[in-house]
Amino acid sequence: MRGSLVALVFAVVSILFSCAQPQEPTLEVSPTARTLVTGQGLQLTVTRRFAGGSVEDVTAKVAYTTSDKTLATVDKGIVVAGNGNGSVIIRVFDPTSDASGAATFTIVPAAITSIDVTPQFAALKKGQKRQFTATAHLNNGTTADVTTLVIWSSSNETAATVGNTAADKGLVTSVANGEADILATDAQSSVQGRATAFVSGDEGSPQLKALVVTPNPATIALGGKLQFQALGVMSDGTTQDKTQEVTWKSSRTDIATIDTTGLLTSVAAGDTTVTAADQANTVKGSAAAKVTP
Repeated sequence: MRGSLVALVFAVVSILFSCAQPQEPTLEVSPTARTLVTGQGLQLTVTRRFAGGSVEDVTAKVAYTTSDKTLATVDKGIVVAGNGNGSVIIRVFDPTSDASGAATFTIVPAAITSIDVTPQFAALKKGQKRQFTATAHLNNGTTADVTTLVIWSSSNETAATVGNTAADKGLVTSVANGEADILATDAQSSVQGRATAFVSGDEGSPQLKALVVTPNPATIALGGKLQFQALGVMSDGTTQDKTQEVTWKSSRTDIATIDTTGLLTSVAAGDTTVTAADQANTVKGSAAAKVTP
């Protein structure tokens, strides 16, 4: 009996002792790992969790440090990728509990993924000049004007030339009847953008040289409709609305159909190409369309 009493007292004391001990929380950092491109930012979320107890968002209450300020900086939980290429650790410390956590980020340099040349189509008279521009899309989601940085060239200099010196980068000069692709190339990545220049000396009625279909690219929710437009680029340099004159076509009618007025109707989730063609089916323009669930 006495032994049982002693055991009971010991158990009670043990329970009271364990309850009196402060519980040490853990810090959960989200995300724990990610690849960031130079200039890209990311908001961390830090959660303080007690075993079998409360959970609290302490993102604004903890302290942050970075293992390499060149690769990444951190302020109030916002990580910004710097210059360089490598791994950096962002450490998190809770001063009220001494709990800590960490996240690892891989930093990669910004790079050009595509180049848009504007205008996409241009109709010029012989001897006329037109300034073209180049806009780069980078892998960090930003864009940059690279008109003065790219290498400019023409696919047909008998029809049109393009300047590539500091004084005339992207300046197109028409020479003779014909057409030329105007190319803008990034020397480092070899990524290239292109536009087309049409040169005409005809004095008669303007001829259709190109069709520009918008919006491009287009996104439409399943069950929705979207109106497309076709803008005609004429040989005299003017543009005309050809939406009601062209023949419309969807490459995937199981994804989306399009009527004679350019109205697209979604059918199922997926991708399709919308094409507009003149009556002779010699001049065409297209746009990409995505139907989302």
